Parts: sequence; structure tokens; C-alpha cells
Amino acid sequence: MNRQRVFAIISVAIFLIIIVSSLSLSSWRSGEITEIGMHQIGIALFEDYGITFLIIGILMFVAMIGGVFLAKEESK
Repeated sequence: MNRQRVFAIISVAIFLIIIVSSLSLSSWRSGEITEIGMHQIGIALFEDYGITFLIIGILMFVAMIGGVFLAKEESK
């Protein structure tokens, strides 16, 4: 085995140990499940998280335009 593979195996093992230990040591609250309507989700998106929702939309639009630009073939 080369050094890079050994380092990768050790890194993955440490990562998995951290994830499993953090999941097992966390206290998970259990409570009543409440039904949330579409109107409440819309209010939360546009009032509480309006700026965040807008920024994510703009970033997704720019990423889509960039993907189209990269996929476009140049004509000779």
C-alpha cells in the first residue's frame, strides 16, 4: 500500500468515529409532531428568510447560466 491510501483510510476512519460518536452522544428531543401548512411555509420563506431565499435563487440562476455557457459548443 502506498502512503496516500494509508492516509485516506486513517482519515476516513477518524471521520467515521467522530460522526458515530457525535450521533450517539447527542440528546435527541422527542416531542409532538405538528402539522405545518403550505401557507405557513410560504410565510416563513418570504418573511423570515426572504433575503436568504433571494440570494440562493440568484446563486442557482448564475450556476445554471454558467452550466449552459460551459456546455455550449463553439461553432467554427
